[in-house]
Amino acid sequence: MRRRLLYNDREGMRMVQLFIYPKTGDPSTFPLGVKRVSIGRAAANDIVLSDQFSSGCHAVIAPTERGYALLDQGSKNGTFVNGRRVNGEIDLARGDEILVGSTRFYFDRDLQTNIEMVEGTTFTHSSNTIIQVKDILKKPPSSGALKTPGGGLDLDRLQQDQKIIAVISEVSQALIYHMPLDKLLEHIMDVLTQHLPMDRGVLMLKDEATQVLEPKVIKILNGALRTQSIFVSQTIVKTALERNSAILISDIQSDEQLRAQESVVQAQIHSAMCVPLWNNQDIIGLIYCDRASLLEQFSEDDLRLLTLLANLAAIKIENARLYEESLKMIQMERELALAVQIQKNFLPRDEPAFAPYDISGSTRACYHVGGDYYDFIPIDKDRLGVVIADVAGVGVSAALLMASLRGALHEKFPTTYNLSDLTAGLNDFVYTSSDSHCFISFFLVVVDRRKDELAYVNAGHNSPVLVGPKGSSRLLESTGLCLGMFPGQTYEERTISVGPGDILCLFTDGIVETRKDKREEFGDQRLTDRLKISGSLGSREIMEKIYEDVFAFSGCTEAGDDMTLVVVKRNP
Repeated sequence: MRRRLLYNDREGMRMVQLFIYPKTGDPSTFPLGVKRVSIGRAAANDIVLSDQFSSGCHAVIAPTERGYALLDQGSKNGTFVNGRRVNGEIDLARGDEILVGSTRFYFDRDLQTNIEMVEGTTFTHSSNTIIQVKDILKKPPSSGALKTPGGGLDLDRLQQDQKIIAVISEVSQALIYHMPLDKLLEHIMDVLTQHLPMDRGVLMLKDEATQVLEPKVIKILNGALRTQSIFVSQTIVKTALERNSAILISDIQSDEQLRAQESVVQAQIHSAMCVPLWNNQDIIGLIYCDRASLLEQFSEDDLRLLTLLANLAAIKIENARLYEESLKMIQMERELALAVQIQKNFLPRDEPAFAPYDISGSTRACYHVGGDYYDFIPIDKDRLGVVIADVAGVGVSAALLMASLRGALHEKFPTTYNLSDLTAGLNDFVYTSSDSHCFISFFLVVVDRRKDELAYVNAGHNSPVLVGPKGSSRLLESTGLCLGMFPGQTYEERTISVGPGDILCLFTDGIVETRKDKREEFGDQRLTDRLKISGSLGSREIMEKIYEDVFAFSGCTEAGDDMTLVVVKRNP
């Protein structure tokens, strides 16, 4: 079904506009709808150009399922979009500049005028007005006296107040419904220019990170000013932001300092206003507007109206930001939920049946998804590979790297059974497929129930603990560096016997580095002590007891880091 081409999410029907700038003559606009629009010199075109450099039927703009596309019609001099010649069809994006002959078009955004901050003050003349925004908001229309000095009713004042109330009500209705932030900003300036005539207007917002003002919407209603830069006094901006004040310069040409500025002379600006966008908590930007061709100067009533409308706009902008942030959070939660499910699919679904060995494992991620990994990989009927690994980091990026390691491991093992060669190959894989700061601690043990023997390799992982039924303990220490630190590493394979009642515990650093009051760590010794008193328990119960000890020690109920445990017990 064809996409709707009218921006009509209850946001006030705004059609896509084509802004036309001929080499000579006045600029104009052309609304785009659901029909193809032809452009050229011939009278049969929808947009007829008096341009000797354009062809009879030069180009066509056509609606598509994606939006709009431009098609060159075999023109003699070519059609250009953002300086590049069009061959065939090209999708248009908002703000694209189209050149047909010597005529320039701007798709769905008017020609952008430069904004320049200039030095200089405008507070030397008696006609300047500075009013704090809070004072304007405290004094709604009709709150002052409506009597003339002679005691009669001030009809002019009453009419002006009623006009302000009507405008505020209309603007409030226009800003009720949600729309994307960029469209909202355009809509705000459209509404302002409808109710407050001006030659030029600029809406600027503070960058949330740098707090620097950035122009977001520029409206040029006086065609003669379209090619001129807008010069905004830094003093005006500083005063508006620091004092949260609305500023009116009602006769710039009478100001001695500004009258000498070339920008003022060229544009013949004689009235301007600057109002902060204050959302009742923070100033998030400002609105600047001026008049040159309009003979009537801005008045104090205009300043109050602009301030009230700017306050409404600031609140709406902040609400739109919060709404879009909430949508991003919802989307992120959905993506994380999907990532969690994918990661769960990578982990063993069941515990292996490998009597007389009782084996259990589990992982608890601190950010929904994490970089911990464990696995059980059957080799043959008497040998089982048990893996535990930990990526340096947490979150989605760590989970993706771990997923890559899992894929490489399952591709190579148990085909490559030599643990030293296998681990060296995995090291080179991780080194070449990740950033320089990414590495993985990795431990792989092969449990041989025919020989009651453990063959293992430890690539920089926390040393697993082997505890005997009489309380003896031994660490299976590192036999090489973590995967991905340096290429061409070698790893030593070691072998150890396992007797009846022995318990082997594999774990990640989230277990032993859990802290109490951000100071003391849980540590290897507490883990070993728990294993020594767990000889009568099954592997699953031992694992749950360790988790209970860790959370009781830290006083928390959630993992502060990814935690993974694997317990291998040889039953008597």
